[in-house]
Amino acid sequence: MSALWKPVSIIAGLLLLLTYLLSQSRSPDLALRTRMNEALDAFELHDTALDRDVLLVRAGLLTYYDSLAVASRDVRRAATDLQRGSRAASAEAARLLGPRADALIEAARQKTTVVEYFKSDNALLRNSLAYVVQAAQALRAKATVAEEQSVAAEVGALATLLLRFIQRPEPELGAAIETLLGRLPDIPSFQPDLRTLAAHGRLIVQVLPRVDTELRQLTQGPAIVQARSLRDAMLRHYGRAEARAQIFRILLYAVAVLLLGYLGYLFARLQGNARVLRRVNEDLRLEMAEHQRAETALRISEERLRAITESAREAIVSVDGAGTVVSWNAGATTMFGYAPDEALGAPFAGLLTARHREEYARRLAEWSTDGECRLTGTVVELDGLRQDGGEFPLEVSLSNWRTAQGTFVTGIIRDLTERKRLEEKARQQELQLIQASKMTALGTLVSGVAHEINNPNQLILLNARLLADVWGDAAAILDDQAREQGGFLLGGLPYQEMQTTVPALIDDMRDGALRIEAIVGDLKDFARPGGQGARTEFSLNDAARRAARLLAHPINKKTTRFQLDLADELPPVKGNPQQIEQVIVNLVSNALEALPDASRGIFVSTRWRAEERCVVLEVRDEGTGIAQEHLARLCDPFFTTKSGSGGTGLGLAISSELVRAHGGQLTFESEPGRGTLARVALPPAVDVPSVRSPAPE
Repeated sequence: MSALWKPVSIIAGLLLLLTYLLSQSRSPDLALRTRMNEALDAFELHDTALDRDVLLVRAGLLTYYDSLAVASRDVRRAATDLQRGSRAASAEAARLLGPRADALIEAARQKTTVVEYFKSDNALLRNSLAYVVQAAQALRAKATVAEEQSVAAEVGALATLLLRFIQRPEPELGAAIETLLGRLPDIPSFQPDLRTLAAHGRLIVQVLPRVDTELRQLTQGPAIVQARSLRDAMLRHYGRAEARAQIFRILLYAVAVLLLGYLGYLFARLQGNARVLRRVNEDLRLEMAEHQRAETALRISEERLRAITESAREAIVSVDGAGTVVSWNAGATTMFGYAPDEALGAPFAGLLTARHREEYARRLAEWSTDGECRLTGTVVELDGLRQDGGEFPLEVSLSNWRTAQGTFVTGIIRDLTERKRLEEKARQQELQLIQASKMTALGTLVSGVAHEINNPNQLILLNARLLADVWGDAAAILDDQAREQGGFLLGGLPYQEMQTTVPALIDDMRDGALRIEAIVGDLKDFARPGGQGARTEFSLNDAARRAARLLAHPINKKTTRFQLDLADELPPVKGNPQQIEQVIVNLVSNALEALPDASRGIFVSTRWRAEERCVVLEVRDEGTGIAQEHLARLCDPFFTTKSGSGGTGLGLAISSELVRAHGGQLTFESEPGRGTLARVALPPAVDVPSVRSPAPE
């Protein structure tokens, strides 16, 4: 590829150079050049026509001024065309010709302005001359008839001077005319005509030199000079441009010859390379035949290996250095539920549960860094994730291998669900045996502790009653003594204070002893062994109260909002009260564990549901809630969402079994972040009418 880049670059460079030379070798715009020359010719023609008409008008050979207006318009139009042409030219031509075209159009404008002045002054001059000639003839005839020879002589002399002044307008002649006009005879009968004649004579003296000056400006003005300057500049510019284009044509020819020569050189090299390639192609054909034989043998071996892999019950999965699945057998499809086209190219981390992905990512990073899988040759137990979201235990045996494409790891994966189920069943039986042993030991311990506590507690109760009676008798005597002595100290305190304090202390002593007696009774009831045969009618409200008393300490520690809402006239249920109490204790304990802080509450309520004909106990918490995919498995043995805090996964399983043994049902409702509702529904012990008063809210 690098060898091809050099000739391609050379050819591309030569083509670019040819394109540049071709663009530079073009002649200047011939059409624009022609238009400019035509416009210049038209300008000179119209300017000459204007000069001619001005001279004819001055000589009196052209009576009307229409031709002057037409010639002036044509001159301005030709100058405007030249200005437009110079602006339409190239930048260099516009820079050279533009100022000259602007100067030309300014000269044309000045010339047409002078033409207008000339037309006006010449009209005045012609009018005055015509009047002077006619008036001189009339005055001379009138003076001859009136025998005023002086008037005739003066008018004749004035006419002679005016004719000489018209032919040669010198200042001396003008002064002589002014002098003659000043001494015309003052004859009343000729006075109006002489004043008019004098005014026209003076006008001729003033206007005639100005008309001659305007005539010189028109015939010798700068317009034709500017036109010739513009033409010379055009000839120079287009001459240089044509010479430059000729140089580029020569260079274009030279570069074209060079390009053709280089192409011929490349063609010769191509012919030589083609001969070499034919020889190499023959060698490659022989090698390909050998490779095809090797590929056939390899394909047969791969098909044999694939058949063995696809027939295996275990999942056999291979991943590359990026953790992407590159091979997937039928056993993996059966185990995880993904079709091969879904699994190939997907990250292997998607087959693991979230709690194992961090460790997997760390191991994958180590492997990508040093290329060595430290778990090769070992067996690792993980939790897998099926396509339907179900989790299951699995065992992975790892091995790594290398190819030209990189390093890969293959895992042979076995489903440990059945083995784990058997192990968990044995563990459950062991835990149940331990639980039974604990309950037996707890019953023995509680019985002993209850006996040791009840004896002194009964003595406290007896003494409290005796103290109350003694204080009742002593109070009358002490009251009499207080009235006689006006007050005294009793036990270091004033008697007036002791009158109310001592009865309160005796009542607190008695209430505390009664509470100890109730707690000991609840402990004895909770730990008392009872089988399925010991079934009696009992109140679900009483079981809820006993459970609340047993959990009073953790309840006060975990929450400030614990509420018992027990319905009145609740039908009794039949069964083992200790087992139902154990269920309530377990549900309340789970609710306490779910609370993130003490401001969240727990609400225990009971009610009769007439439409379902069952007694319902609900434990609702404002905890973290449970994911919807876990609700259906809450009562599965050994399933727990609290594995990090020591949960065994047996509490709800045992509770569900106890509720089912009583003919009831344990269900759950939850919303993550809002809390969980556990509902125990039990059949009533006796037939209850379908319509009952609703429980208070």
